[in-house]
Order: sequence, then C-alpha cells, then structure tokens
Amino acid sequence: MTTHNVNSAGAPVAACDSEEMTACEVCLAEVPVSVAEGFEGPDYVHHFCGLNCLEMWRAKLKDKQP
Repeated sequence: MTTHNVNSAGAPVAACDSEEMTACEVCLAEVPVSVAEGFEGPDYVHHFCGLNCLEMWRAKLKDKQP
C-alpha cells in the first residue's frame, strides 16, 4: 500500500484506486478491508484497525448493556 497523505489522526490514507478501504469503528483510521479485523453483528459488519480497538469497542458495548 502506497501512502501519500495522512488523516487528522495521523493514520496513513491510501490512494482510492489501490484497494477498498474502511474506517475503524473506534479510532476512525482508514484501513484496507483485506487486513481489517471484523465483527459480524446482526445487521452489518463492524471493522477495526486492530485487536486493541476491537476490545475497546466490545468493552463499551458491554458497559451499555443493562
């Protein structure tokens, strides 16, 4: 992946024509779909840049449940 720019969080942003990108549900970093960690929910798939963000998202979800 060739990067030329970074987003406001400092994460690299790939050229649009290189491969399909998605944003991390937690930190909003753009990552290629091919390497994103995923969690399939009942209605759609959540994408995460790594396991740390996935665990933070799960912890927040657990805190919201009664």
